[in-house]
Amino acid sequence: MRRAGLAGLGFVAGLWLVALAGLWSGRGAREPGVEAASSGRLLRPPSEAAQKTFRALLTLPGQPSEGPGESGQEPPPVPADPPRGVAEPPVRGGIFWSRALEAQVPPGFSAEEAASWVRAAREARVLSLERGGCGRSSNRLARLSDGSRACVRYGINAEQIQGEALSYHLAGLLGIQERLPPLALARVEARGGQWAPVRDELRGSPWADGAVVSLARWVNNLTDVVAPAPWRAEAGAAAATSGPRRLQPLSAGELRGLSQAQLVELVQWSDLIVFDYVTANFDRLVSNLFSLQWDPRVMQRATSNLHRAPNGGLVFLDNEAGLVHGYRLLAMWDKYNEPLLRSVCVFREATAQRVRELHRARNAAAELLHLYRTREPLASVLGFLSEQQAQLLQDRVDFVHKHILHCKAKAASL
Repeated sequence: MRRAGLAGLGFVAGLWLVALAGLWSGRGAREPGVEAASSGRLLRPPSEAAQKTFRALLTLPGQPSEGPGESGQEPPPVPADPPRGVAEPPVRGGIFWSRALEAQVPPGFSAEEAASWVRAAREARVLSLERGGCGRSSNRLARLSDGSRACVRYGINAEQIQGEALSYHLAGLLGIQERLPPLALARVEARGGQWAPVRDELRGSPWADGAVVSLARWVNNLTDVVAPAPWRAEAGAAAATSGPRRLQPLSAGELRGLSQAQLVELVQWSDLIVFDYVTANFDRLVSNLFSLQWDPRVMQRATSNLHRAPNGGLVFLDNEAGLVHGYRLLAMWDKYNEPLLRSVCVFREATAQRVRELHRARNAAAELLHLYRTREPLASVLGFLSEQQAQLLQDRVDFVHKHILHCKAKAASL
């Protein structure tokens, strides 16, 4: 985007969305650790936990804290793009990122690139297995005969590998799969041709013969990502003692100071938060929020399972906690995931359109199953979502759609 577009942020500040969301904070009790899959570390609370409140901004001023509402009619359509020669603001119609800003988002893994790697990985032989670099101690970094490398993840139980695979294909349904490394499933068979070169290494590993593992493309030179300022701001001492409360919105002056690089990153974060809500993934930003109760500076540290590629694009890693595992633990983690979703009221139009289509057709699980079986030969081995989980998937898609309608209605009223 041209510098003139950034200078014009003051003119369009009324279009910006500022969230009023507060998160439940802990009460000093010791909680179970949360595994950061990208590092293999466990976050362990000290004996005395301090209460903290999370501030999530970037939504409309005055958004009700009780959550999105939905009327029987769609809000007015988004206004047309400005005339040629007029600087385009970062947000169109108060709800969608501008096309010019989206065009600045660094490309991820293209569909062609992903398909090519997956085909090669399924045919390649595993030449070596190394410890470290792929999260949990039971995982391995594999060197393949085609010259590439892959993180081989062996779940604590099968639902984690199932969640990893289903999350990857759900990202395809939502139109954001380019942000996830290409992924394929493989069956560990010490006597099989693919694994024969590492037969001795397999004997010394905790892997069971015949187990299904995931192979995710290894990406070099990834760097850590700290949550952007809208999600990093801390509430005052009063909020820490009184629990969740409404927070003051960002001022126009603060918005005017955002750089193009910051705006481009927020475009990707809006997709990430929608994705993590739909999948109920608690092992990324939510795990950091959970840790605020005993670590007040955790939001200034790296976000779990999120990295930056050399071109600046975000990479959503290690999605094992999504869908199956995440749905089983909804009661514990939705107190964080839901306010996070409500903290966002600016979306990529394509993402919102995918959500709308899945909401109207009410076929999210059926579409996911079709994509999963079509593109993954081992889909039948791991199985699919239960009927209850399939309904939860549709319910969460519906909730995102409801929230987007709420944001549209608010934008139209300004």
